[in-house]
Amino acid sequence: MSSPSAPNGPVFAAPHVAPPAGTLLTPPPVARRGRPLGTWALLLSLIATVLASAVGGFLAFRIARGVGPDLLNSTTVDWRMFSPVRDLVLAAEVTFWAATVIGLIAFVLGVVATARGAGRGAGIGAIVVSVLGPLLFVAFVVIAVVGGVATMPTGGGSVV
Repeated sequence: MSSPSAPNGPVFAAPHVAPPAGTLLTPPPVARRGRPLGTWALLLSLIATVLASAVGGFLAFRIARGVGPDLLNSTTVDWRMFSPVRDLVLAAEVTFWAATVIGLIAFVLGVVATARGAGRGAGIGAIVVSVLGPLLFVAFVVIAVVGGVATMPTGGGSVV
């Protein structure tokens, strides 16, 4: 069987049938899903690492200067020597524990973000930063205590 031919023209197939009403002719634009979990984890880990380390270092410097020569002359830790700077010691302790809690939350959120794929790169960064946070905190505090002892106005510093 042959298809009918039009006079002086090409032969066409059956006419085009329009799709039913409501059919999408093009795929909808892909909506990019936000991935805030990894970003939040990274932000919290940076707060716990950088901000808490800076505050802890500053407070450790002030504590070392405030304790005075008692820190240099004692062979054991007598907790009474910290009495003049007890407000700074309390602030340093609150900073330490707040940074610990925020760092643990950032670590857990980073693991969840990495496992779910909700901001995987930021989640991995949050894990790394929150693991390195305690090391940075200790380094800042040690450097600040040494600096505070070295700059004490009452006989601190190095002997030449």
